[in-house]
Amino acid sequence: MFNPADAAEDRSRSKRQELESAERRYIQELYLNHYPALQRAAWNLGFRGEAVEDWLQETFLIAIRRIDALKACSSPGAYLMQILRNVIGHHLRRKKQAVLVMEKLQVVGTADRENYQDEEDPAMLYRGLVSDEELRLLIRFYLEGWSQKDLARELGIDMEACSKRIQRAKAHLKAAMERDGLL
Repeated sequence: MFNPADAAEDRSRSKRQELESAERRYIQELYLNHYPALQRAAWNLGFRGEAVEDWLQETFLIAIRRIDALKACSSPGAYLMQILRNVIGHHLRRKKQAVLVMEKLQVVGTADRENYQDEEDPAMLYRGLVSDEELRLLIRFYLEGWSQKDLARELGIDMEACSKRIQRAKAHLKAAMERDGLL
């Protein structure tokens, strides 16, 4: 039996699928056309390795989230380059902040040398300020250089959830340090 509501829903679903397919093709074309230039730009700034790949993936993820603005842009390559610059800048600011926090923690840790058997072990220096899980996450990300992608894979979560966990752990560490007068 013919139902007009079902027919309208089928047409709507079909149009959505066409739009999604067109957007996939658009992003794929952007990826093929602009990925090498974005990669060279990161290399020209002196960056190499897995971090560059992570930044490029994050750039395209942001582009997908902002696909309407990207399509409206007269120069999608320039738009993608700006996203990449923002991603790299965010990474560098986060890394600089982490270094400052770690330096402050090391100064505090060396003030009580006799209390630590191994003052070089970050787990000993930061134990008790945050949970063991948060501490392990921060050490892997900031000191051992794990990528968010690798951490997310190990934790069985997506990269966005991993990023939020890192941010929460960092906020907990900062709050604990402020509470204890370490900052």
